Amino acid sequence: MINKIKLLIFILSIIFSTTAITLKVYAETKTFNMVFVPASEKDDAKDFASLIKIVEKNTGFKINFIKVTDYNAAVEAMRANRAQLAWYGASTYIKASEIAGAEAFAAGVKPGQKDGSYLAYFVVKNDSPIKKFSDIKGKTLSLNHIGSTSGDLIPQVELKKINLSVLDKASFKNVFYAGSHDACLLSVINKKSDVCGMSSLNFDARIKDKTIKSDQVRIIHKSDPVPPAPLAYSNKLSDQEKDKIKKAVLSAHKYGEIGGYGGRMSHYVSVQDSDYNILREVASLIKNPKK
Repeated sequence: MINKIKLLIFILSIIFSTTAITLKVYAETKTFNMVFVPASEKDDAKDFASLIKIVEKNTGFKINFIKVTDYNAAVEAMRANRAQLAWYGASTYIKASEIAGAEAFAAGVKPGQKDGSYLAYFVVKNDSPIKKFSDIKGKTLSLNHIGSTSGDLIPQVELKKINLSVLDKASFKNVFYAGSHDACLLSVINKKSDVCGMSSLNFDARIKDKTIKSDQVRIIHKSDPVPPAPLAYSNKLSDQEKDKIKKAVLSAHKYGEIGGYGGRMSHYVSVQDSDYNILREVASLIKNPKK
């Protein structure tokens, strides 16, 4: 009888120990929210799903996606601590770093490319009478969203080179923000605008997935390379949490196919806040042209 009692006590101790360990592991599982700027009409978060799945597996963290309707909302989500991770356009990242404590740490590199940079394109309908960049004066211009890097900031820089401005009524018949790169492109195809300033990554992606056909449009101008759109984490995360996430992202390509802005990625490279100083200088010049 005594032996049976001892055996029962032993079994119960094992059960309680296992339960305690399980509860401890569960309690230590961290959950983070990740927000994405709405760069296209597609679900941008889906492009990152394979990457995040690998990061979750290799860190033990749980990462939930948050959808927002505009660029400012993506910044506000991190500022209010509703999101601790984000994918921002480069220009939006600058704002997030200033008011939301965002810290850039990685950017995706597409297969066949040496870095994560991309371009701003000016696109017209294939049968448009516009032949060269300067021909857009007096036309209707569509852009992505106020604050977009390749759909607002960089197009303004390129326009400045030919003495045009979105703020000058003599430069354009009309200027409007379509709300996304895809919508900007479709506005040209549907003859709502004469020319669109947009991201090369979104343009290439829409050609690849056959949303549009290459013979429907023409690229009349390309910008210089733009710093890559970064993944960022909140400065509220601990150094240990940041390190685990960054290492998992940078090594993710070793564990399977990964995606990101514009589709499939070869790998991710490390970036830092100072990589975006050039855009800070450009933004300052546009806001303060006399300085």
